[in-house]
Amino acid sequence: MNGPPPIDLEALFVALVLAPSTFSRNRFYALYTDPATRRVRRRAALLRSIVRQLVAGADRAGLAPAASGGALLTYDVPSLGLKRTAALDALELAVLRIAVARGKGTLFGPQEAGPQEVAPQEGATAPQGPAAASALPRDLLPEPADTSRIERALARLLPEEAPSGALGSPGQGP
Repeated sequence: MNGPPPIDLEALFVALVLAPSTFSRNRFYALYTDPATRRVRRRAALLRSIVRQLVAGADRAGLAPAASGGALLTYDVPSLGLKRTAALDALELAVLRIAVARGKGTLFGPQEAGPQEVAPQEGATAPQGPAAASALPRDLLPEPADTSRIERALARLLPEEAPSGALGSPGQGP
């Protein structure tokens, strides 16, 4: 089989949530025809919709730890009369925390570092002022472990090292 190497689905999921326009249909057509990657795209779209609702001002958002290592997220969207519950695995929870913090315009690092202003997520409007930071419930604030989990996942999208020890250039391939 001379096709492209299989892509890491968890890494693809992270990329599709945090940077959805990275993998366009025209350039990465195979990702849109494979059933496994279609499921990943649907999962990423679902998480992006949760992020949009949380950033837009969902009420009573909270996490309950799950036995599987993830969490159960619940929140209300009063403008829609909606109460939503989503079971998240550990990677989904990490991506959610980072994406919500980006969407709010404030990314919290380690406790002693305090808030840092960042650009809002594409398509999101960030609230201004001190209320933006306080709007996030404590359990939805990113943790240092979230960042390292996401970085490890995204690193699996990098090309393998060539025999000479240098990374292959993006233009190489069959």
